[in-house]
Amino acid sequence: MSLKKISILLIVMLFIFSSSVLAEDAETSCSCQEYRQLKLTESRMEGNDIWELQRELKKLGFYDQQLNSTYNWSTYLAVKEFQKANDLPTTGVVNESIWQQIAHKLKKGEKITEASSDDLEAPEGEVFLLIDTYKKKMTVYSDGEPYHEFPVAVGKPSTKSPIGEWAIIAKDAHWGGGFGVRWMRLNVPWGIFGIHGTNKPGSIGTAASHGCIRMYNRHVKILYSWVDIGTRVKIIGKRDPIKITHNLRPGQTGKDVLLFQEKLREYGFDPGYTDGRFGDSTEKAIKEFKYIYGLQDDLTADQNTFYILNLK
Repeated sequence: MSLKKISILLIVMLFIFSSSVLAEDAETSCSCQEYRQLKLTESRMEGNDIWELQRELKKLGFYDQQLNSTYNWSTYLAVKEFQKANDLPTTGVVNESIWQQIAHKLKKGEKITEASSDDLEAPEGEVFLLIDTYKKKMTVYSDGEPYHEFPVAVGKPSTKSPIGEWAIIAKDAHWGGGFGVRWMRLNVPWGIFGIHGTNKPGSIGTAASHGCIRMYNRHVKILYSWVDIGTRVKIIGKRDPIKITHNLRPGQTGKDVLLFQEKLREYGFDPGYTDGRFGDSTEKAIKEFKYIYGLQDDLTADQNTFYILNLK
């Protein structure tokens, strides 16, 4: 094969790989969009915001069908019933004003309040965040001691929040739209996820997002002032099963690497943070692991490695 053909083949392979990575990110990225007007159309509107609308109307007793993320006839009628019950124009159209009305009713009916944190001083020690997706709660630690708790919204069952040990790698004070008033990105290697405010305060305390962690806008402003780039964030909770289908090597990233790191830690080795990145700490851990178990002296996690770690 000529050098020209080899070059073309490599370019094609690189394009395919890049496209697959971008597609994966697109599927798993947080999609907390700005308000869009929801209404009944001939070509039915779909999206995570419609799923949230159905869920909140169901909690208020106006929607009794399955949540399906589609603005269908049942959703349209539920919106009209909500509008009628609250002396609003019965248009069947959902705009920002309707979202705010729904949030107000949820707060009133469920006694959801934004607990005042205005008088809190910033923690003096090193800040660490623990997010419990079971309890929908964030605990802020200062030098290893609990300092304050915030209610949060987490990923819904079909788009769970990323379980693992992450770091804040970017901050934006003017993100706007569905991300509320503040945005803090996490270094999850398989998508775009972060901690941010919300334009749907009624979702706080529930599993409603596309994977991101939502906070009340007044709370996220406080947290934003407490954390720096590099602040560690641990998310715990239930996740979908992870399969390892190939050997793992230094430099690779992904959910399979995260599972491998967790197993190394379980067996007494230190892979560093379980962040889905096969970096220096994970290299040291696999090297020690292979030495102790008498395996081939390299840095590849292969079938023998997976067998000993009970990774099938």
